[in-house]
Formats: sequence, structure tokens, C-alpha cells
Amino acid sequence: MNRIIETSRVRVRPLTESDLPGYQRLLTLPVVAAANGSPADVSTEQVKRWLAADRQSPFAFSIEDKSTQRFMGTILFYQHLTAEGMPSATEYDLGYFLDPQDWGQGIMPEAIDGSLQLVQQAKQQSQTIWATCFVTNHQSQRVLEKLGFTAVLQHFVGPQIGDKAPTPERLFRLDLPARKN
Repeated sequence: MNRIIETSRVRVRPLTESDLPGYQRLLTLPVVAAANGSPADVSTEQVKRWLAADRQSPFAFSIEDKSTQRFMGTILFYQHLTAEGMPSATEYDLGYFLDPQDWGQGIMPEAIDGSLQLVQQAKQQSQTIWATCFVTNHQSQRVLEKLGFTAVLQHFVGPQIGDKAPTPERLFRLDLPARKN
């Protein structure tokens, strides 16, 4: 199975430990942290733990500029939990972030589309991909809609994390057919 896909502008490849400097730089930018609902003022050790945990996801990808090899962001497919709290074999929760200098250029839909091809290639069965974003994050909503995701819950409040008040979110779903090679 190919674990790398190239589009016209980006390379989507497995997330590695060597991505730590770019990963940390992006996750500690206030605008990226706010979009992800995380604090920007975290220690290098905490970011290392996040990277290690993200790398354990069933599919964890780095997005890099094809011409310069610059780290641009990540795409993560976390194991979706069923209503009974068990990992689903055919459902994933999508997470992603991108360098703000690349926002608004169509990079993320291009990269996620490539990552979805890699997931389909690896699983070769129907998959359901779930994604959430803050109701105020219109850019992320446009990315998901451009990729064919459908909003299934227009407004819900996720769990409270730490002392931050819960933020209203929108839930999206995409059903991927089995891929035939």
C-alpha cells in the first residue's frame, strides 16, 4: 500500500517525529490553537506528547509543500467510538490544521482529498468519516462542504475541557464507498 500521495501542490505522507518543529510551531500559534480549542502557551514536552499520541492514530498524515518540503500541517483520522464506547472498524473522526499562511488557497481540501484516497486504499471497505468544527469556524465548514461532507448536527455543545466554557460545534459526516483497485 502506498502511504504517500502527491497532489499538484502538496505531499501527504505519514506524520513522523521529525515533524516536531513544524508541528509545535503551528500548534502554538494563537490563531491555530484557537481554531483547535487548545491553549497556545504549552510546553515543548506537552507538544511532544500530543505528537506521539497523534502518531498512534490509525492514519496520521503530514502535509508538506511539494516544492520546498515545508511542513504545512496535519491530517489525522482518530478511531471513532461507538455509542457503547467501543472503537469502530469502519468509522473515523477527522482532525486537521494548516499553517495560517496557507489558509484560503484550497490547500486543505486538496490535502484531505488525498488523505481520503489513502484511507480508502488501506481499508478497501466502506468508511464513515466524522468531523466537527466550531460554529464560528466558517473556513473549516467550507473545507468540509467542498469535500462532500454533510452537516448532520447544526449546533451542539461538546464537552468542557479544563476551565474553558464549552463552545458550540457543528457535526459533519462523509460516507466513503469501498475503493476498488
